[in-house]
Amino acid sequence: MKLTDLSHDWRVVLGVGLIALGGANWGVGRIRTAQYGRMLSEQPAVAAADDSYRSFDELESADAVLEPFTWRQREASYTTARMDFYHATVMTGDAFVGGGLLLTCIGFLSLIRRDAARAAQGRARRSAGSAADG
Repeated sequence: MKLTDLSHDWRVVLGVGLIALGGANWGVGRIRTAQYGRMLSEQPAVAAADDSYRSFDELESADAVLEPFTWRQREASYTTARMDFYHATVMTGDAFVGGGLLLTCIGFLSLIRRDAARAAQGRARRSAGSAADG
């Protein structure tokens, strides 16, 4: 088996590419998840929203009801959303690495089988040639 055999098998190439992409996703996701986790832990505890200061007229608009009531709650919500995104990135990276490893193993197995078949054909030709000579 030669390096050119490895580079011409699409399963091996795609598998190595998925491993590289998944590893990068996993690394970035881990770093960013830790970063946003620290940001959340450094924020003071956000108390539940006290909506007694709002009038009913103010609550009639959809935006006022859906958005967090205070700046700190809004910041915590955005930080949590970013952290959730990077959690998904970590899980995607795990899936890509797992799929890439599986695909690479299948590619290597097919290359080994192909190489063994070529070697068997070569031995059969040599033995047929030596039998014809004798």
